[in-house]
Amino acid sequence: MDSASMPRFEAMTTGALLDRAFRLYANNFALLLGITAVAYVPLYGFMLLIQSSISGQIGAAASQLWVIVSQVLFIILWASIALPISVGAATYAISERYLGNDVTASQSLTRALSQLWTMSVAQISAGMRVMVGFVLLIVPGVLWSISYMLIVPAIMIEGLKAGPSLKRSWQLVKGHRGKGFAVLLVINLLVVLIGLGVGSLAKMFLNLESSSGTIFGNAIDNLVSVVLTPLGVVASILLYYDLRIRKEGFDLEMLSRSFSATPSTRTPSLAPNP
Repeated sequence: MDSASMPRFEAMTTGALLDRAFRLYANNFALLLGITAVAYVPLYGFMLLIQSSISGQIGAAASQLWVIVSQVLFIILWASIALPISVGAATYAISERYLGNDVTASQSLTRALSQLWTMSVAQISAGMRVMVGFVLLIVPGVLWSISYMLIVPAIMIEGLKAGPSLKRSWQLVKGHRGKGFAVLLVINLLVVLIGLGVGSLAKMFLNLESSSGTIFGNAIDNLVSVVLTPLGVVASILLYYDLRIRKEGFDLEMLSRSFSATPSTRTPSLAPNP
């Protein structure tokens, strides 16, 4: 890899981190879209098939009940399977690309599948804690959600188990929750604004009150989710490396590895020969 394309391992301001996240997202859009589509599209297609099969075939009350049941089923399958696979695979892929390594979607998905159980347990555990924080007071819920935002990188990159990954994320984010909050806020606001924009356009051309319109509207929402979900993953992995650089000298570690990997390119020693 030439020097112009080598990643820069340096501490980043929030603005620099977001700028690099957008560029990494754009440069790896096809890879990220493929990963997210493999994880999400089968689930979305399954749920749309269920909705279309029950629409207009049963009574209104029963239809509403089935809609609720299908939504609960969707949330369970999304949280336990689709989300961990997509986030885990995208995390691994972007990490490898950021470190200057080649990686494919199949390699990333295989790696994520091998860690699926660990990621599911860790994210469910963190989600329950965050929910308790929001029930008690809103502020603890926000703080805990920020503290646990680096669980997946800790699992996918460092190979940690569920419990240690929660502690690792907490330790990395400690002292930098403001930065984590800013990154999450910007990314989520962008996702919401784009989603609202696409929804508004859909309402202009579709009758979303009809059964077919509702199904098509859900399909559009799912498409937006597939396209935009990786952006948050990219920002999270950059925050992960930024905090490791600040707290652990990760940039020096990578520089040392690059020297040891290419001994022929080392700078000659300035010490005199004996």
